Amino acid sequence: MNALLRLAAAATLAVSAAIAKPAAAQPTQLSMGGSTTTTPFFAYYSAVARSISQSDPGLNVTVVSTGGFGTNIRQMIGGQMNFGGVSPDLLEDAENAATPFRDFRVLWWAVPAVQYIVVRADSPVRSLSDLNGRCFHAGMRGSSSEKNMLRIIRALGYTPQHYPADAADAINAIRTGRCLGQARTGGNRNVDANTAELALTVPLRAIGYTDAEIARVQREIPWMSFREVPAGVLGAGPFRTHELMVGFAATTRMSDDIAYRVVRGMHSGIAEQREAFAPLRDTDVIANTMSVRGVKLHPGAIRFYREIGVQVPAELVP
Repeated sequence: MNALLRLAAAATLAVSAAIAKPAAAQPTQLSMGGSTTTTPFFAYYSAVARSISQSDPGLNVTVVSTGGFGTNIRQMIGGQMNFGGVSPDLLEDAENAATPFRDFRVLWWAVPAVQYIVVRADSPVRSLSDLNGRCFHAGMRGSSSEKNMLRIIRALGYTPQHYPADAADAINAIRTGRCLGQARTGGNRNVDANTAELALTVPLRAIGYTDAEIARVQREIPWMSFREVPAGVLGAGPFRTHELMVGFAATTRMSDDIAYRVVRGMHSGIAEQREAFAPLRDTDVIANTMSVRGVKLHPGAIRFYREIGVQVPAELVP
C-alpha cells in the first residue's frame, strides 16, 4: 500500500511540474514580400529570410512570392505583409497617391539597378540634350525604368520624341535607324545582353550626365542615385549614369525592436546572400542605404546602423 501511495505521489508531482513548466516561446512569424519565383532576385530574398530566421530563434521569416514591388506596396499598406522588396519611386508614388500613405520606413537598400543610355554611334547625339526632337526609347513600355527615365527627362526639361515599345521592338528600331537610342537596365559594369548583341552589328555610344544635369535631377527627384561607370562600356571612357536602388521597407506598424532584429539578421548573413545573388558581390549594402535621399529609415534600422558605428545622415531620420 505504501508503495502504491509513493507511486501516486510521484505521479502527482510529475504532472504538477509539467503543468507549472512554462511553454517554449513561439517565434514571431513575419511575411516578407519578394517577387515571382522565376526572377534572379528570388534566390536573394530566400537567402535574406534564412539569414534572419537562423540568426534569431525568435523570428521566423517566410518569403511570399508576389507579382513584384507594386504588389508588395499594396499588401504592406493593407497590413497583409510585414516587410518587402521596394524601390524608392514606388514609395514616392504611395505618398502622392489619391489616398496618400506616408508610413513606409526603409530597412536597407541592397543593390542598384543601373540604367544605361545608349545611342547609335553614327548619330549626332553626344549628350542628353542632343536627344531633343529625336527618337528615343525610354524603357520597356510600362516598366519602372521607362517611368523613371521620363521623370528625369521632364526634370531636365528635354524633349526627345519618346518611342514607347517593348524591348524587341526598340532594339529593332535602333538597328534599322528608325530610332537613335534607348535606356536599358544593365549590370554594375556592363550593358544588358540584348544591347551588347546589338552593338556587334550597330556601333553604339554610351551617354552620361553632366554635373549640372545631376544636380538638377536630384533637386527634383532627391532619391535618384547616380554612379560613375568605369571606362570600357561600349568603348566609352568613364561616365556617370543613373541607377534605381532595390531594397526592403516596412511600415511604422513594425515595432522598432522587430525592425532592429530584422536588419541585424540580414547583416549577419551577407556572405550567404552574396553567394546566392551575384549582383550583391560588388556592392556595399550599408553605403547604398546611407546614399538614398528623400526616404526615411525605420528607427529600428537606425539603431542597428548606429550600433555598428555608421553615421546616419540626419535627413534619413524620421
